[in-house]
Order: sequence, then structure tokens, then C-alpha cells
Amino acid sequence: MREPFKIYNYFLMICYLSIPFYVIGFWGSALFPVDLPISALMVVCPALALWGYHSYSKLKEIILKSLAFKTGKMAGYVLAFLTMPIALTFTFLVMSYVGIELPPFQVSLWDIMILVPLFFVGSFLEEIGWTGYATKSLLRKKGVLYTGVSIGVLWGVWHIIPYLQMGKDPSWIFWQCFGSVLKRIVMVWIYAKYGRNLFMIVVFHAFINISVFVFPSMGSHYNPYYFSLVFLVMMGLGLIYVYLSNRKRFIQGKDFPKKTF
Repeated sequence: MREPFKIYNYFLMICYLSIPFYVIGFWGSALFPVDLPISALMVVCPALALWGYHSYSKLKEIILKSLAFKTGKMAGYVLAFLTMPIALTFTFLVMSYVGIELPPFQVSLWDIMILVPLFFVGSFLEEIGWTGYATKSLLRKKGVLYTGVSIGVLWGVWHIIPYLQMGKDPSWIFWQCFGSVLKRIVMVWIYAKYGRNLFMIVVFHAFINISVFVFPSMGSHYNPYYFSLVFLVMMGLGLIYVYLSNRKRFIQGKDFPKKTF
């Protein structure tokens, strides 16, 4: 079976396994210390789908790889840790500049102690599938851009029902899904460029959620429209930086993973 079709079948299995969580999400209220529906527990589904689609040994292999902290390639870790906090900081500044009234950042040590392990576990369970299996498989045949857009779209669609359960309107959901595609392109690029390090992507994903819920007030004022604009600008500036830092390497494609597009 061709690789893209295998990934889409895998996605369908994730959706199938997510149905009970979607249903419970409509019935129950949030159980988390942050504004998330019960259906957020579907984070286990990418790992469960991998187990069902392949085998326990395949799942175990990817889990062990995701837990491996590889030294070297420290620039990748810097990007994984800092990209989202920087993006959300500039989003806050842009929203304040255009006249949107925002409360100040108010994050307690207790909030951090809860959020960090909560989101790291969730990110770990998701990226076992999205990166450890789907991204790695697609990159064998396709480029970074194709892989990032494909998985980003599937990733965004998978979250639509929980967004509805959070009471978000169609405009908010559209821009959130658009932002998800942008983030996934960057995540795939980092994964491909910095040694296919799964742990790096787990860190990046965790800081997506941590940064959003640190945003005033516990994420309630987060606006994906402004975030997407800021993130697009950051991606553009990153591309310009790579070009200006070494034009020859850029033209030859040496600053990009093989099969970038």
C-alpha cells in the first residue's frame, strides 16, 4: 500500500478510537485544571491506533525512541523550547497594540507544576503516532512541506469536535486549524533537520499547550487569528535568516532536509 494511504488509514483508526471520547465530551464537563473538555483524553488514541494498526513491538520501539534524549543538535532543542513562548509573547504584544484589552500574565508556581507534566504526557502520547509513525513514514516518500501540511490538516480536523465542545465559533476553529498546519510544518522541519529526534518534537508539542494556557487568562484570551499571523511572520523571518546566513548553502539546499518540498 502506498505510504500516504497507509497514513490516512491510520488517521481513520485514530478517529474511530476517538469516538467514545467525543461522545463523553458532549455529556460531561471538564475534569482538568484548565479549560479542556473530557474528550481531550483522546490524546491516548494515536498510541492506541499504532498498537492496533501495527503491533505492541512497534509501539514499544517508538516509545523507547521518544524517551531518548540525544545530545548534539542543540539548536533543535532551542527551537523546540522557545518557538512557542516567543510566538505567544509577540501575539500578546500585537493584540495589545491593536487595542484588545488583555489581563496581565498571571501564572503561579502551582499552575506550572500541574501544566508541565500534564501536557508533556499528552504530547508524548500524541507524538508517538503523529511523529514517531506518521511523519517518519511520510518522509520516506514525500518532502517536509507535503508531510507537514498533510499531517497538520489531519491533526487539526481531529481536534474540531473538542473545540466545539469548548464553545469555540467557526472562525476561531478555522484559524486554530490553520495555525496547527503552520506549527506542524515547523515540527516536521525540525524533526527532519535535527536527526529525526522524536523527543524534540514532544518538547515542541508540550510547549504549544503550555504557552497557550499561560496566555492570559489560562488561555481564555488566546486568539488563533493573531497567533497565526505572528507565526507566519516568524516562519518568513526564519527562512530569510537561513538564506542570509549562507546563500550558497541555501541555494544548494544544504540548510534544508532532503526532499524539503
